[in-house]
Amino acid sequence: MTDTSAVSQTAPPDAVQSPEVSSIAERLMFEVRWLLYPVNAGLTVALIVYLLRFFFHVGTLVAHAPAFITGAHGGDQDLLVVIVDLLDHAMICSLLILTIMGGHQIYVRRFQQRLAAQGPAWLNRIDTIVLKVKLGLAFTGVSSVVLLKDCISITPVPTQEWLTHVVIHVVFLGTTLITAITWKIMHPTKVD
Repeated sequence: MTDTSAVSQTAPPDAVQSPEVSSIAERLMFEVRWLLYPVNAGLTVALIVYLLRFFFHVGTLVAHAPAFITGAHGGDQDLLVVIVDLLDHAMICSLLILTIMGGHQIYVRRFQQRLAAQGPAWLNRIDTIVLKVKLGLAFTGVSSVVLLKDCISITPVPTQEWLTHVVIHVVFLGTTLITAITWKIMHPTKVD
């Protein structure tokens, strides 16, 4: 009787090399995630620069505080514009942090199980859709601040510029809502 199992287990040399090539290609595609480190480093530099600009604005506010308090510097409306500008800076800094941390969690850290217990709890539940919704909400918040600046501005805002800001805000709001609804349909039992 002939042993057919030995014959069927012998594969041509081409078939043996194909999984190795496939494995190398898969490993290369998997390791490409490390290219996010320079991107995140660049975003961190941008965050630091923006933070320095924020502190400059805080310093300006403090320097003019007596004039704002006494009303000599244009009154409440000028103070409100400065505060809204600081809120705008804070929201953009938060957006950068959310992008850096969320992207790192999704594409890099998730593959390093030994670090799973470190960091904020929300990072362990985030996926690409949740990150897109959070970023969309941040963009909507920033565009809301821009609209608020337009509304309280001392100088009149041209109608075309104001309409452009409204359209941008509605687009951010609409795409975020559609993304959130899509996520909810795809994950009906998940609560986040």
